[in-house]
Amino acid sequence: MNESNNPPVFPFGVVDLEAEHALLYLDTAQGTTCRLTLVARTERGYPRRELASIPGVVWKRIAPMVQKELIRGMDPGEKGPKPPFMHHGDNALSPLILREVAVLFWSLMEDGEGTHIEALLNGWRQLAREERWWLYARASNPTQRLGQGWRRALYFALTDPADTRTAPRLLEIMEVASAQKKTSSTTQPVNYREILREQRAKERRLKQKASGQTPARSQHQPPRTPRKKSKVTRRQPVVS
Repeated sequence: MNESNNPPVFPFGVVDLEAEHALLYLDTAQGTTCRLTLVARTERGYPRRELASIPGVVWKRIAPMVQKELIRGMDPGEKGPKPPFMHHGDNALSPLILREVAVLFWSLMEDGEGTHIEALLNGWRQLAREERWWLYARASNPTQRLGQGWRRALYFALTDPADTRTAPRLLEIMEVASAQKKTSSTTQPVNYREILREQRAKERRLKQKASGQTPARSQHQPPRTPRKKSKVTRRQPVVS
């Protein structure tokens, strides 16, 4: 990352470097990449795993609002004696801050053309810290991939209108994602909103059937043409 053999690490708030933490490498120059790396703590040392990466120009665009939001949610014990600030180079993050940043980075990685950066940032800011932690737990499995499952559903969850972005709504989208075995590429994503509509319609039909009600006819289903009763020809009695 840096030319120096021992590059400086800047803690963002109070971070225990002897325990599990993250390193957020920041470089906002044109053509560079900002990387979020998990540093685990095991008996054999500190293995590292890259979690996410975004272009440096994207970080430069969102950095002030991201730092402000992270500091706003931190407890006094997390901030330390001085206001936290992210520097060029390696920044150490606590496990809790790691989860929040990872959720934002994963959603930005799904925005291939960079056309929804503001919407994703606003959606992320409107979540409570606990909701970000919950989303991280769902999307952090190493089996998750770009454009698939929980990562892709996270993109749709954060770009939802603010009035529908609730914990039950997020859970609903994520459950659809977990049930979806495979999605197509980011250029042809699965329409999770359409899947959710179909799922709700199916649930309504099942409830109506259980209660003995006649299911409402779909608007897309053409009305049935009534069958014409066939005429029955009666035999005339035989006169002997």
